[in-house]
Amino acid sequence: MTAQPSIAPPIPGEPERAAMRTAIPGPASEALRARHHRYQDARPIHFYQDARKSLGNYMVDVDGNVLLDVYGHIAAVPIGYNHPDLLAAWRDGRFDWCAGYRSALGVAPAPEWVDLVENTLMRVAPKGHSRVFTFTTGAEAVENALKAAFIHLARRRRGGAQPSDADLAACMLNRQPGVNAFKVISFEGGFHGRSMGALSATRSKPIHKLDIPAFDWPVVPFPATQFPEAEHAEQNRAAEARSLEAVEAALDAHPDEVAALIVEPIQGEGGDRHASPAFFQALRRLTAERGVALIIDEVQTCGGGTGALWAHEAWDLPEPPDMVTFSKKMQLGGFYCREELAPVEALRVFNTWLGDPLRGAQLEVILEVIERDRLLENTRATGERLVVGLEDLCRRYPEVLSGARGAGTFAAVDFPHAARRDAALTALRNRGLEVGGSGDRTLRFRPALVFGPRHVAEALDLVESVCK
Repeated sequence: MTAQPSIAPPIPGEPERAAMRTAIPGPASEALRARHHRYQDARPIHFYQDARKSLGNYMVDVDGNVLLDVYGHIAAVPIGYNHPDLLAAWRDGRFDWCAGYRSALGVAPAPEWVDLVENTLMRVAPKGHSRVFTFTTGAEAVENALKAAFIHLARRRRGGAQPSDADLAACMLNRQPGVNAFKVISFEGGFHGRSMGALSATRSKPIHKLDIPAFDWPVVPFPATQFPEAEHAEQNRAAEARSLEAVEAALDAHPDEVAALIVEPIQGEGGDRHASPAFFQALRRLTAERGVALIIDEVQTCGGGTGALWAHEAWDLPEPPDMVTFSKKMQLGGFYCREELAPVEALRVFNTWLGDPLRGAQLEVILEVIERDRLLENTRATGERLVVGLEDLCRRYPEVLSGARGAGTFAAVDFPHAARRDAALTALRNRGLEVGGSGDRTLRFRPALVFGPRHVAEALDLVESVCK
């Protein structure tokens, strides 16, 4: 595929293309794995990365292999490796205020943290959200958003009154009447993290949940749009109608017990499954009518990969979601919420760190680069080119690929079955493309926002090479 000029400026010194010296993983990676595995589980690791030599869209491993990265450390790399603006900020002392120690941000934050919250985090807040809670990971973001939803429902059921002495005593015995029946609705295939509450809402893979106690919360089918959409319009409408009926039935079955419904804009671990804006609009109306908090879990979709900072912006919702979680490309975790969802009392949503000042300071620079270099526009244009290219491969290799889809560069394509997908993953890494799987048979793309047309062309050529 012929490359076209990129909207984003080139990263100085970025490799021209992937270049392989050894098999993946190479001998140096395997030696490190042997050392590492003595102390931690190193089995999932693809290879060991040379952090200093990696640049832009290309990662370099310890064996000297150069790979084009479209996986981005599971969607967590916003502007590529070692972006010159981030390195200059380090060298110029911009992060000095948070490099010498890590603050307990709920105890004694630096004044620069307040500047970051006000001028960076709230400047990019989703529409309708006036509060932000910060943490370190996506699982913490979800866990605490669920807690806020439970607190909100309990307060409403008490009529705004303070908890009684009996309530306080009962909670210490894990026997709160009414509250212990609270529930969260989630979707088949959804992934929301691996902490206890988040795990009860996670439905993507059994290995995440096996042998771990879980709350008895309702699960409903996700519609999972079929692609190409024009060829499956009627099936897609029917699937969405069935899903909405199941949501309504779950709400009816648990009146005044459902605190929240949580949903991803695109099921990033469950197979890159999509739904239409009309589906999400209907979810917003249903939850608003029932007084149920709508939590949009944007941990994987936030930060620009879909061509917007927030994927849900594309839905034209009748009113904003109640909470939006974030992490990954945003570098720290957290959730935004409407004013009424913020707990009234202090210390209800709290921990030692409450975020990471250094990652917040990095985010400030990252957002400056995104705006200056028009990286959202770049991602929209590049993503369109990527999906068109994947669609072309589906037409030319229909026995191998199907279902090309994406929003921005948050893209995917399906193989016939898991074994074929897994073999393709191995072959692609050995040919110089670091890419990931999702669901049972899906190949997923999560590149940085500096991913441009020449990188698309290289990635598509490599994908085609495993189809022949």
